[in-house]
Amino acid sequence: MIEKLAESLVAWQVKKHYLLEKDRNLYTYAYELLIGQAVNVLIACLLAVLLDACLIVFVFLASFFPLRSYAGGHHADNFNICTIISTLIVCMVCIASKVIPLEAVLSVSITAGIVSGGLIYKWAPVEDQNKPLSMAEKKQYRKTSILIWMIECTIWIVSYWIGARDVSLAIALGHLLLSALLCAGVIKNKFFRKNAR
Repeated sequence: MIEKLAESLVAWQVKKHYLLEKDRNLYTYAYELLIGQAVNVLIACLLAVLLDACLIVFVFLASFFPLRSYAGGHHADNFNICTIISTLIVCMVCIASKVIPLEAVLSVSITAGIVSGGLIYKWAPVEDQNKPLSMAEKKQYRKTSILIWMIECTIWIVSYWIGARDVSLAIALGHLLLSALLCAGVIKNKFFRKNAR
């Protein structure tokens, strides 16, 4: 459905001479990404309202997206699977924020920081077969990933210190989920290389 909508938008823009025919594939892919992200964010917002976790979801998305963009990790093979996984992730974050006691936020945050920091330092960026990176891009993405991680860790430390433990927890959950996606991406890449031989 997303692919067809993107194709229709680009076809209309090519017909109106807003876009060149030779750029059709590039813009179709860009629209697919944009629409897919918009759908995922809309679902996340609806879940946040339904599960009464607006602040948690907002902080989670605000910390997860920038780090994910540069650190990489596993990507779903199509938009439907991506939407399902994204929905499940947001549900897990909402549930975790309600079941993890406030007394455990510090230990969860420290664990998340150590695990995510170690994996980012060791593997980032984890590229996907659909998005290969040049050596220059890998260096830049790695530096940016580490910088974003450091800024976010500083924010969760300050948040915890001033008593905003829910903010600290949301960032920590984002780091833990990013860690899982980094591991899944590394495993997927090893499996893909093994099967490509």
